[in-house]
Amino acid sequence: MFKKYYPLALRLENKNILVAGGGRIAERKILGLLSVQAKICVVSPNLTARLQMFVRGGRINWLARKVKRSDLQGKDFIIAATSDKNLNHQVSSWSKASGAWVNVVDDSEYSNYICPAILRKEQGIITVYTQARNPRLSRDLKNYLKEHWNEFLSYRHRLQKHLP
Repeated sequence: MFKKYYPLALRLENKNILVAGGGRIAERKILGLLSVQAKICVVSPNLTARLQMFVRGGRINWLARKVKRSDLQGKDFIIAATSDKNLNHQVSSWSKASGAWVNVVDDSEYSNYICPAILRKEQGIITVYTQARNPRLSRDLKNYLKEHWNEFLSYRHRLQKHLP
């Protein structure tokens, strides 16, 4: 049986977020967190070039080593996005023991929250998720909506012309 999730939107402005990992997936998560003004600490021996730019610009903090249990102290949310599955599971265990919310990317069994596919448009934000059963379907549906956004707006405009 799969886990069920309750969808909600969070205000993460000034919340302390720990991201374990500095690769492409971590970068994608960090971009979203930066867009909502979260305070981000990345713990990873290495970073992508883009994340290195964010460190130089003072947008994120970086601890250049493997994550340790003590790194979770004072963090509101944790994202485990290393390339080491065992380390991600360890981060999950530490997080849950401390009562912190944790997302282990690509492994919902070790997460107590999941991140939906997100489409940001001027008119609003659309999120798509499949109860963590099929993340690729979420991504593909988000991309479909993105590609057909203008068509939807035209449809909506035509519909509103005919409403009283």
